Amino acid sequence: SPSKLFKNIIRNWTAKLFCFAIAIIVVLFNRMNSMEERYLSIPFRIYSNPEFITTSEIPKSIKVAIRGNRDDIYTILNDDLSAYADFRDIDEAGNHERAIKVDKTGNALYMNPLEIYVKPAKLNILVEHKKLKRVALEPVVRGTLPDGFEISGYLLSPSEVTVEGPESVLEKISSIKTLPVDIDGHSDDFSVSVGVDNKNQLVKVINSDIKISVNIARIMVVKNLAHVPVTIINCPDNFTAVSNVITGSIKIETDTKKSESIKPSDVKLIVDLSKIKEPGVYNLPIKPEVPDNLSIVSFTPDTVEVTITAMEISPQPEAAP
Repeated sequence: SPSKLFKNIIRNWTAKLFCFAIAIIVVLFNRMNSMEERYLSIPFRIYSNPEFITTSEIPKSIKVAIRGNRDDIYTILNDDLSAYADFRDIDEAGNHERAIKVDKTGNALYMNPLEIYVKPAKLNILVEHKKLKRVALEPVVRGTLPDGFEISGYLLSPSEVTVEGPESVLEKISSIKTLPVDIDGHSDDFSVSVGVDNKNQLVKVINSDIKISVNIARIMVVKNLAHVPVTIINCPDNFTAVSNVITGSIKIETDTKKSESIKPSDVKLIVDLSKIKEPGVYNLPIKPEVPDNLSIVSFTPDTVEVTITAMEISPQPEAAP
């Protein structure tokens, strides 16, 4: 009867309970002996609100311990597990903490039981509002130009770029440099495409397609040539001309290689008398003459006083009859 059955069950219940506990312990012990633990480093990512950006360092991988049957756990590859933390629900800047969760794929889906322990179990990050800012570009060049040449200027297109990042980081950025442009051996203007030298992982450059034009010119020096003779030309045959100034000076511009070889005799200060028809005292302009490869900066004097006199012609003796 049911009453007798119940009495038989509870008879010596302490001994029966003790035996049941021993059985559970034996089962658990056997299970523990048949299970092993293995450590893996698995990929890690975070999901975030696109209006915010984290300034904390985010690990690329997370260490996990997996526990299960020996034959099973060693068939699991690193790519069969991936970890993530979800911060998409945040709506204000500051510190936020979320649990790290694990996704299973591949062989990990079919291991049962499979115990996974994440270390650390939670992730704490600091997030800020994401901002955009326009900053100036700074050209960077390296190398050496040939002797006698120099960089006369740059042209960047565009001259500014848009950067994206945390508000506190962008506040400290006023400009960003280009990647180095090599000028070795160039003696003429040239243009190349160049990237942006962005070493800050928190900052993203939106438009990084940059073109730089480098202007190269000869190094010019100004040299003053003194004691340049004042030369009178085109004086009519029946006149004589005397200038009140014998020499002047010319200041010229040339490249460094030619400057040492130029002498005052290579240039002239010319007074042209082709328009003089009568004797007298004239204040006439001076015209400098220099070789084609020189540029005139200034000269002095710019006018000169010239006295024009008629030549005396001696009478010719009459021929004998």
